[in-house]
Amino acid sequence: MTKLGVFETLKPTFVQGENIAQTHQFVATGAAEPGFVACFQVIEDGRTGSGSVWLVPANLHEPIRQDAILLAKGKDRPAAIALLNYLKSEKVQTIIKSFGYDLP
Repeated sequence: MTKLGVFETLKPTFVQGENIAQTHQFVATGAAEPGFVACFQVIEDGRTGSGSVWLVPANLHEPIRQDAILLAKGKDRPAAIALLNYLKSEKVQTIIKSFGYDLP
């Protein structure tokens, strides 16, 4: 919003949820409009499920990283290694992309 020059104008209207689920509830019920929520909350099967969507262009914000890492405590635990490998699999990467997330 800063790069678009609208932050200061819109700032008095901001409502912030305690978490992304509450923020989505505000927007979905009309208690706040519009709102920034996670893609997965509004995209179903690769399409907008309800409401409307504007994907913020990447040049207007810093990358949002949601990484999975293997902690040292789990380095010798087969289940932890298997989960991390599963998350890296082509199948899961396709699912993640279907919810609107670009992957590095």
